[in-house]
Amino acid sequence: MIQLTEAQLSAAKANDIAAVTAVVEATEDRVNQLARKYATGRGRTDTTLAEDLAQTGRIAVWECLSRFSGTTVAEFFTYVDRTLKGVMSDTRKEETRPGVSRSVAAAFESALSQAGGDPYEAERLAVLPEVLGDRRLCAETAYAARLSWQGVEYLDAPLGQSEGAETFTLADALASKAEVPADLLEPSDFERERRNQTSVRVRRILARMGGHQETVLMALTGIVPVSYYGAEHDDELSADYGIPRSQVRIIRSKAKVRFAELWEAAA
Repeated sequence: MIQLTEAQLSAAKANDIAAVTAVVEATEDRVNQLARKYATGRGRTDTTLAEDLAQTGRIAVWECLSRFSGTTVAEFFTYVDRTLKGVMSDTRKEETRPGVSRSVAAAFESALSQAGGDPYEAERLAVLPEVLGDRRLCAETAYAARLSWQGVEYLDAPLGQSEGAETFTLADALASKAEVPADLLEPSDFERERRNQTSVRVRRILARMGGHQETVLMALTGIVPVSYYGAEHDDELSADYGIPRSQVRIIRSKAKVRFAELWEAAA
């Protein structure tokens, strides 16, 4: 890392070109480090976005010189670091969340963090005042924010390697199922895939519960191979599956709590 002196910083604030160049060079490593960080998601780095963020960062460093009111190099680097994080975060939202404003994107990402990374749960939480307060979104905006968040990143989510050693993505998988080119996929294709994934996740969790708890929960909504009993036909459920009638409601209550614990742990 190139060292920056306070004399150079003072000269740079006075628009001395050589000193400004020294400032840019001294902050270059940090700019590139943050650019890669903000361009990385789900284990992948978008190199094009990283380059755009780095360029945005260099401009921000230059602009910091005219706004910085401190005197020491340490204060300047702290100020630059805070500024870079802000502008790169905003730029990333603009680049990767097309169709929604930065404030909406930020609100959705806040809900996303509280949803454990599940975008569908984040869409549900984003409309609740107890979650986002005054920043809560209406249902239509939350839906748009979720679609925007998934966007290209969602479509390009890598699932593995094909025989030709090319990356096989979620879009490729769904296109293969639908027997259409990937660019002809529709929102319903992804919604159907979400339901399939949710169904698999539910069954895996139920299988971990076992015994009467699994049976009673499957009966509550009619998950095959258990028929639908709801909560109104406990007598029939007790007779059909040999569960003590007095225990059905207790088992159901405990099963719901246990299922919620396992669901959150899986998330």
